[in-house]
Amino acid sequence: MKKLNKITAGLACLALSAGVMAQGVTDDEVLLGTSTALSGPAALWGVAASQAAQIRFDMVNENVKAMNKLLNLDKVFATFNVLGTPMNLATSETQFAKNVPMLFPMTTAHSVQDPENDLKITFGSSYYNQIRFAVGHFLATGRTSACVMYQDSAYGAEVLEAVTDEVAEHGGVSLVSSVSHKPTATEFVGAMVGFKGAGCDLIVFGTIIRDTITGYATARKLGITADVVVTQAGFDTMVAGFPGGITEGLYAASVGEAVYCDSAPASAKAFCDAYKAKYGSDPGVSGQLGYTAADLVVAGLENAGADLTVESLMDGLEAISGHQDTFGRIGWSYGADDHKGTQVVVLSQVKDGKWVSLGQANYSAK
Repeated sequence: MKKLNKITAGLACLALSAGVMAQGVTDDEVLLGTSTALSGPAALWGVAASQAAQIRFDMVNENVKAMNKLLNLDKVFATFNVLGTPMNLATSETQFAKNVPMLFPMTTAHSVQDPENDLKITFGSSYYNQIRFAVGHFLATGRTSACVMYQDSAYGAEVLEAVTDEVAEHGGVSLVSSVSHKPTATEFVGAMVGFKGAGCDLIVFGTIIRDTITGYATARKLGITADVVVTQAGFDTMVAGFPGGITEGLYAASVGEAVYCDSAPASAKAFCDAYKAKYGSDPGVSGQLGYTAADLVVAGLENAGADLTVESLMDGLEAISGHQDTFGRIGWSYGADDHKGTQVVVLSQVKDGKWVSLGQANYSAK
């Protein structure tokens, strides 16, 4: 189930002044619209990210009550953190025609990030670049035969394209098998039996949460010892900490490191405490990204100042430079010619039920 929520950011501390207001803006309120998944395969990303973003806005507006009512899209000032590649691709043309900015969509799909648009601002390396970087790493360390299991979607197609392009640049290496599945699929024995027969020593997943866990567990149960790597979409603390240790050894290429509240920097303590107090659990990676996106919106609004307009907001976001995220991972910098903020790719692995960072690099193949 997907739901369009109205995230109310009163932003009293920003002192929006009276005058001619942009759509969705009043003296004491800015309306940001988001569409997210509350159930189904992507629910973990949707629920946690929107909850975490609301905490950041609540910190700015302690007296503003969060509202979750259906909202007509053409009355919001901007869309924020909308989940999913298909959803963002389907709505972008319409909202840009209405002069409604797209702020930090909850996807790092290359097809959503590019081409850049004056009304669109995203965050982080694309799935394409994440996989190019990861596959290049594994091929450089001796892997020669790659297999791909991917969702039958624009996201999955991007992962397959990345593997195909990276393999083509390495001699003596081949893509020996690829299998697609519906996003709701729960059985992967056939795919893994095929991969085992193909003899691949590297398996790339274009999966999200449930299919990452089940696919990986199936591979190990069948005795497959190949390295397995997934994108940001399958990179969450829930995956690493799944009961029984069934994801031990899984790799992920992502925008940033996974941060755990019991060892987080002091700058993250207020968020960790607020999230746990409100929702009863520590925030996962999806929550951390949701909070980071909201934090960047707040920074952009502060830069924009009074008399908020679409143009002043986008200028304010482009003015963000060296903005250190709350979790001590990434310095975000934007500009008129850069609406992505960073091209950092982090390679991590599940060890003892937690994601452990193995290294990172600035990487952009396209």
